[in-house]
Amino acid sequence: MLDTLHILPTVLLISLIISIHYFTTHSSSSSLDPTDQTWHLEREGLMLSLYTSSLNDLPRSLLNKLNIRLARRLKIIYNAGIGFGLLGMLIAIVGSTWATISVWREVMNEVNLHTLEKVQEGKVGEVMKRALNEDGISRTVTSDWDFAGGLQPLVPGLTMPWTHLPTLVLALVTNQLIHEFGHAISAALDDIQPSRFSFSLYAGIPSMMVSFSSAIDNLDPNAKMRLATSGPFHNLLTWFFIWLISFGGVGRLFWYDRGGEGRVVRDVHWNSPLYPHLSSGTLLTHLDDTPLSISASSSDPWSEYLSSDTVGDEGRGWCMDKTTFLSQPEPEPTPLSSSGEGKMNCNTSDKVTFLSTYGPTKGSYRCLNPTPILNIKSTKCPCPDSRWVCIRPDPSEQILRIGTNDGILLFTGPRGEVLRDVRVQKVDARGWKGGVRWGELFFSYASTISFSLFLFNLLPLPLTDGSQLLHSLLEWRSTLTPLRPAVPLKATINNGIADGPNIHLYKEYEMDSDAEDEEHFIGMESGSAGMGGRRRSKEAVWKRWARRGVQWFSLVMVGFWAVGWGLVFLLRSS
Repeated sequence: MLDTLHILPTVLLISLIISIHYFTTHSSSSSLDPTDQTWHLEREGLMLSLYTSSLNDLPRSLLNKLNIRLARRLKIIYNAGIGFGLLGMLIAIVGSTWATISVWREVMNEVNLHTLEKVQEGKVGEVMKRALNEDGISRTVTSDWDFAGGLQPLVPGLTMPWTHLPTLVLALVTNQLIHEFGHAISAALDDIQPSRFSFSLYAGIPSMMVSFSSAIDNLDPNAKMRLATSGPFHNLLTWFFIWLISFGGVGRLFWYDRGGEGRVVRDVHWNSPLYPHLSSGTLLTHLDDTPLSISASSSDPWSEYLSSDTVGDEGRGWCMDKTTFLSQPEPEPTPLSSSGEGKMNCNTSDKVTFLSTYGPTKGSYRCLNPTPILNIKSTKCPCPDSRWVCIRPDPSEQILRIGTNDGILLFTGPRGEVLRDVRVQKVDARGWKGGVRWGELFFSYASTISFSLFLFNLLPLPLTDGSQLLHSLLEWRSTLTPLRPAVPLKATINNGIADGPNIHLYKEYEMDSDAEDEEHFIGMESGSAGMGGRRRSKEAVWKRWARRGVQWFSLVMVGFWAVGWGLVFLLRSS
């Protein structure tokens, strides 16, 4: 499974890169200008970009293969995407506020736990920390990075295993291609051709961008909103398509039922001590003496047993020679609280406390190595004759025997951690098991990333689609009374000589500058007369400040969210 997680996504990612390079070198625009057949490298600060102009004709070529009626319907669909985009922007702003508040609550919980650890000493402090955790003050136990509320970032080595990194990168690159393809197709519907396609690395994070000529300034606000929302709309459609496949049960064709044998491991939390010992697809047959196969008495024996206080079948145990048992060292009582209540401690790492449950030795404690004893099946107590004693691990040792198809795995600790860290299911993969499980992992990341890109790109931040959407929304007017004339391409007469058209080479699809707005406001005020001009000028200034306020609010929320998670990582690592 480990090889599949590394090799398969890496091969697919390389194949995707080769395919993009092939289309670049064999596109129609490449034959027109030989200089566009190569990729160009550009570096600015922490960003390293690789861009090309060879794919500029690709969106228009795809639309030319469609008939006019179908192209018009496609524009109607993208117009519907404007509504989803506006709703997504509202959800993104509210969601960023909720995520920021949640992560700072978690910061305060971590600060409280660190304060308690300084007050309490030794194992008393550990018990206090665990008790507080069970009461719901914090779900943090030692090095667990999950918590109930808020938006958790995907950080390899902190919130996800490094083995998932190739799959995560593949899912991210695929969703970004889908996103930028939406912008390119939407622009082609308005006869706007891209200037270049860029693949960038910003501080090691891959990203993509499609740039357009200054002709986008000539679009009406509705077309600009359609262009801004087309990329996030593609991500939303991707998320909906994956959800529809899962809801429709298509994935069931790749799985078969093994509930009659036990439970199959779906995944294990990467930070759990069980992660190196349990892999996806492992068949679990029993917990202690409780079978995990489907039975009439319990529909979910896995959850019921791990969430209960029952310690197996107390009428069962392991028979051991009485003389050998009594010759083993006795444990020493170790207090855990001021009341004197404690456990029997063996003071050795390879031995645990066992208790005799029947006969004259009942109630006797001895320190034994658990591995050779608990790796065999338990038997019904009492033992056949007086030469034997029936023993069981002391309940305070918190030993859980997890039966697998390869043997018995011994886990020491609260059973609730197993229930939290190990997810099981009744079905197992068919055929190429590793490939099927990787596919499930890929679509899980793809679904998460597609919805995240939909919301994040609609936040009114610099260099995001949300900023363009907000600006176009505030600029919107009915087609009968446009806010301003579109003059990206103009020719003026000076002394009888016509100046050439003023055309920028290309314009990045990013947040507009305030300087451009100020020039526009001055032009409006000087070109208008009386109260009407002053009213329009005041309205434009109000919209500018409204846009700035929303943008700064979103920027502050995202910044505080990032700082909050940085503090959580720092506090938990200490």
